[in-house]
Amino acid sequence: MRGCVRNFLASVGCLTLLVLGGVFSWHYRAQLSGLYRSLLRGEPRSNPVSETAGTATASPGRPSPQALRAARRKEELMARADGPGYVVLTASEMAALITDGLAPSAREALDSVEVVLLDDRFVFRAQLLVSVMEGSLGPLAGMFDRREPLTLAGSARVKSPGIVAWEPDSFVVRAFPFPRAAIPALVNRLTGGSDGEVLISVPRTVGDLKIRPEGVTFYRRVEH
Repeated sequence: MRGCVRNFLASVGCLTLLVLGGVFSWHYRAQLSGLYRSLLRGEPRSNPVSETAGTATASPGRPSPQALRAARRKEELMARADGPGYVVLTASEMAALITDGLAPSAREALDSVEVVLLDDRFVFRAQLLVSVMEGSLGPLAGMFDRREPLTLAGSARVKSPGIVAWEPDSFVVRAFPFPRAAIPALVNRLTGGSDGEVLISVPRTVGDLKIRPEGVTFYRRVEH
């Protein structure tokens, strides 16, 4: 009798493990596919380029103190009552503004930052010190090396007067695309925020923006 009970419990345990394994595999199927590509097929561990396919005119911009100063000067022009109707920022200037909106710990954890401008989207790429995301990468955290390529992408909008919100909807570490539902929490670890957005400070006179491969246009707010 005891042997039957043990066999029954063992069968239940195996079935439970199989079910849990199936749920895990389905939930993380995209990440496991990335693991297969990057480890078994020997694909180079570089930033994914799917977001930039077919955008040969979109050159990456890199943040620098000079780019940040140039961006702020253009913002100052927009802030003036007699300022222009619009200004155009380069990819490097936007890279500087986006990086400036990250938490200090995140800025220290990111290296080789660059931003590519697509139609209505920013693509942010960097080398990530994985430890800054500790506790947020789920069961795949142990598969990453100390530094890994990071790619974020998403659209941006004027959230309120003086604030542009960039909301990534794609978060990829190495070749692992994380589920859409997990992205806000991952972004919050980089920004120190709580809404899954990277907030960019702009003049209150900015009413709209348009992202194109050749630059980001800030348009003056129309007063009624």
